[in-house]
Amino acid sequence: MPTLLSIKGVPLIGLYIRVTEDVAVLGVRERKAEQFLRQELEVDVIRTTISGSELVGALVAGNSNGIIVSNHVLSKELERLKRKVDVKVVETNMTCLGNNLLLNDRGGIAHPELDEKVIEEVSDFLEIKIARGTVGGIKTVGMAAILTDRGALLNPNATEWEIKKIVDVAGVEVETGTVNFGSDMVGTGVVANSKGYIAGEDTTGFELGVIEEALGFLGGG
Repeated sequence: MPTLLSIKGVPLIGLYIRVTEDVAVLGVRERKAEQFLRQELEVDVIRTTISGSELVGALVAGNSNGIIVSNHVLSKELERLKRKVDVKVVETNMTCLGNNLLLNDRGGIAHPELDEKVIEEVSDFLEIKIARGTVGGIKTVGMAAILTDRGALLNPNATEWEIKKIVDVAGVEVETGTVNFGSDMVGTGVVANSKGYIAGEDTTGFELGVIEEALGFLGGG
């Protein structure tokens, strides 16, 4: 059975959670979310705000080599993160790094206006190639798609050019689709790694089928 979740009655779970292969950063005290993350995605859960906000999915980016936060992160939050994972703090006014970066362990796409210095720092720290791009014409690529080491689900308006760039940089096959009963901001409604996924509570059966195919989970494989 697919795992469906809402947080505070809201199905936009990708705003509150950022997942890599090894850890999940969770911005709220939510027992069911912690349980699902441990069971379905097989990760350690770090419960903390980032820059005082619960919307950690929007504020944190990362992959298996570590996570990235902006210089607005609070010292106590940084301490919590560093107990479980390597952390890089970057100076940027575009503090919503989870919105502005779409990453896996092979590569990633960055908001077209993200500072070149920030892209270089992130690329060096996470040991991946990052290209500028959009998804469905949307600059906040981290909210317009979900990307893992097994696959990607992109905003349904993604163009052939955008798809080709993600395939080339991230090294995965991709599909396009929606979540949460027609939402095209895919990254707000799914959290996933190569071991599993959790979808927003309003996601339909048809949408779940597309998610499973896109992220490589059809047939339980």
